[in-house]
Amino acid sequence: PFSRARGPRSSMLARIASQQSRLLRPLAVRHMSGEARPMTRFVQYPFDKTKMAEVRAWVNDSDMPASVRAETGVKDVEFSFCPGEGWLAARYIFNDLDDMVAFLGTDALEKAKKAVSTAPHYDSSREVHEFKGFYLKEV
Repeated sequence: PFSRARGPRSSMLARIASQQSRLLRPLAVRHMSGEARPMTRFVQYPFDKTKMAEVRAWVNDSDMPASVRAETGVKDVEFSFCPGEGWLAARYIFNDLDDMVAFLGTDALEKAKKAVSTAPHYDSSREVHEFKGFYLKEV
């Protein structure tokens, strides 16, 4: 009697586990794909919001944009300035995760961070904001 009561229960649990497994399979395949996916890094540096012309001139005159664009794996970099809140932003797109990780350890990035943090009108009283994630090219 004990083994009979256990039998239906274990077969019911096996059925449920099997159904869950089938439901999750397509999701797992999508996320485990070996296909390279573009990555993005978005970073905002705090600057004096009343100095848009000066910050813009500083970025244009510096070699920082060219040096980060020249790094292997960097597909695109865009720079923007928000005068409403005082942010200089850089939006990077990388070919894949490996390229982004490699870039994060480069001398070019360290030099760019140093150049930005020592630039005229940089606001050291605020924190840098950074976001890294998957680039949603389909959106």
